[in-house]
Amino acid sequence: MTASAVRVIGVGSPHGDDWLGWELAERLRTSEALAGWHERIAISLHDRPGAALLQAWQGTGLVILLDAVRSGAEPGRVHRFDAAQLAAQPRQLSTHGFGVAEAVQLAAALDALPDRLQFFGVEIDPANTEMRLSDAVDAALPALVEEIEALVLSALQDRK
Repeated sequence: MTASAVRVIGVGSPHGDDWLGWELAERLRTSEALAGWHERIAISLHDRPGAALLQAWQGTGLVILLDAVRSGAEPGRVHRFDAAQLAAQPRQLSTHGFGVAEAVQLAAALDALPDRLQFFGVEIDPANTEMRLSDAVDAALPALVEEIEALVLSALQDRK
């Protein structure tokens, strides 16, 4: 197993609900449940990484992508996709121009996907113009952090 068996990539910006990917990544970085595994988990924050995601996840067993989603669903709704499901999503699922779904589609075409990829996104509140997460998005995070912690621990324990 490589030194970074799991790579967590938080995609976002410091603006309103788009901060979601960064916030989730930071919560995982400081997670007590993952404390004994930090040498096997690489966590990074990216602002509109586009095709650079392909390089960011190269050589990693499990990649977890975290991003804000704007699909028209109820704010706070959690979206979960594996690589195939994400590649099949309509353009502009992300709040970014060339978003995560487009990067996964490109990686699939280039045969450059990681061994395993899991996307977690939370539907943003388009009315949120504040410099903080909306209440609906913030309320979704604790359970989502626990779910991602369980996924990471399972992956790491399976690959000891």
